[in-house]
Order: sequence, then structure tokens, then C-alpha cells
Amino acid sequence: MIDWNDIRYFLAVLRSGTTLGASRALGVSQSTVARRIAVLEEGLGLELFDKRQSGYGLTEAGAELLETAEAMETAAGAFITKAAARKRGLSGTVRLTTNDLFANEFLMRAMRGFRASFPEILLEVITSDRRLDLASGEADIALRASTPPTQPDLVGRRIAKDSWGVYCSRAYSLKNGMPTSIAELASHPAIGIYSEVFEGPVTAWARAHFPASAIVLRPNSVSALYAAIRNGYGIGLMSDVVGAGDPEMVRCFDPRIEHDYEIWLLTHERLRNVPRIRAVLDYLGGYFASGLHMKRSPENEFAATAP
Repeated sequence: MIDWNDIRYFLAVLRSGTTLGASRALGVSQSTVARRIAVLEEGLGLELFDKRQSGYGLTEAGAELLETAEAMETAAGAFITKAAARKRGLSGTVRLTTNDLFANEFLMRAMRGFRASFPEILLEVITSDRRLDLASGEADIALRASTPPTQPDLVGRRIAKDSWGVYCSRAYSLKNGMPTSIAELASHPAIGIYSEVFEGPVTAWARAHFPASAIVLRPNSVSALYAAIRNGYGIGLMSDVVGAGDPEMVRCFDPRIEHDYEIWLLTHERLRNVPRIRAVLDYLGGYFASGLHMKRSPENEFAATAP
């Protein structure tokens, strides 16, 4: 019988590339890691790693088993989380604020499995383009794009870099092709950005590079901008955090917009250790850390820079 702990060693070696790195991550000796990998390979009758002096690389057999090993890890984590939640008796309401686009396009996907783990927690999602004040209690948690927070009473984690790309819909690209550089933008209808609402580096790039004659629509919200691109109205700029998770969106090229905006998951200092707040923070943090929000269909893969 295979020991689940040996799967942990397998994943740790894979992620670090060496038994030494895995030993540090797991808090055990390097010889223990090497021994457990040997036991796992012997039990399976398969060689999982190509063991070189420079590090461990997956064999074909190891690569084939990787997805199942990660599924086991996820299931084990969910089991432990659910048991811990029941033990602590987690219950109550958590108010999470974000904008419409984040709420509709990936927060709902992120929270699919939350109720199974925390059935007694009611999540209230407050969508607003205005940044609700966590200090005054307008919301418990905020999921927002911003510069790194400077308020001393806010705590949280950066979950992604808010990079942007030039996008079109899959249907648009099949019918009209797509631009692959700034020089080709003039030959495609462009969706601009209503600058009175979104003044900043992204808006400035659109104003500088989308020819005025090519602009066919200028929405005043990010959700309307996304809907216009997704429905094939033309090409436009969109956050990769949203676009890279939607198989109907095609990333045309990287506009290389320099800015310091990031996606942050925040709460107030006084709430950080409240069990129900901590549960939501940890659940969402784990979801974004896993990269699931960036997964696309195989024929439209986009590798974003992880935080």
C-alpha cells in the first residue's frame, strides 16, 4: 500500500527540484526525502524522477502521475480544512467587497467549493466601484486591484500582478484574425476606455496606441469593457487575471504597460484572527496560489507571471 506521506515527498521534490530543497520545505533530513522517494518508486514499480547531479526531473511516468498526485493533495487539504472548520464551529457572516467584474468572472468560480468546507459561513458579496472602508466596518474583506496598501491598519496578501493584455474574443479571432503588434491595431475595430473613470497607465496606453479612427466603443466600466471584448465587438485591453481564466478570450499580444497595480486580498488588522474571516482569507489565498484562476483551454494557453 502506498503511504500518502510519500506523495507529499514526491510533490515537494518536484516543486523544489532537489531533495535538499524538499527537505527544507518539509522540515526533515535530505536522506529521509531520498529514502521516501525510493520507497515510493519501489512500491509503484516505477521510476518517477530522472536523478541528475543538477537536480531531479520528472520521468514520463512521473509526469503522467503528477495530476493525480496534486488531486490527492487538494483532497487531503479539503478534508483537513473541513474537519477543522467543524471542530471550531465556524459560523456567521463574512462581507466581502470587490468590483462587478472580479465578482462575476472569477470570485464565483473561486468560491465553488467553499460551502462544502464551511457550510455555516454565509458570504455576502458587496459589489462596488467605490472602495469600501474596511476600518469603519463597511466590509470585512476586500478583493481589489491597487498599489501596495500603505494604510497601517490593513493586512493581507498580494495574490497576483495586475498585468494587462490586448484581447479579442475567440469568435472574433476566427473570423477576423487578430493583431499581434501595435502596428496592426489600426486594421481592427478598437474598444477604448472612458478616461474620466479610468485615468491611469492603462487608459494612457489605449489613448496613445488605439487610433481614434479605429475606436468603435468607449465603455465607462471594466465589466462593460470585458463584455464588449468577449462578445466580439472588437479588440481591447483587459486584465490578465480575468482574461487568462476565460477560454472565450484570446490574448493577442503583451502591450508591456508599466504600472504598479496588483490584486490584493485585504482585511482590517482587528479581524485577521477572527476564525470565519481567516477561513475566507485562507481559502481564497489558496485558490489564487494554486493558479486555478489562470487555467485555460489547452488550445488557448497563456502563462502569466505568478506573484
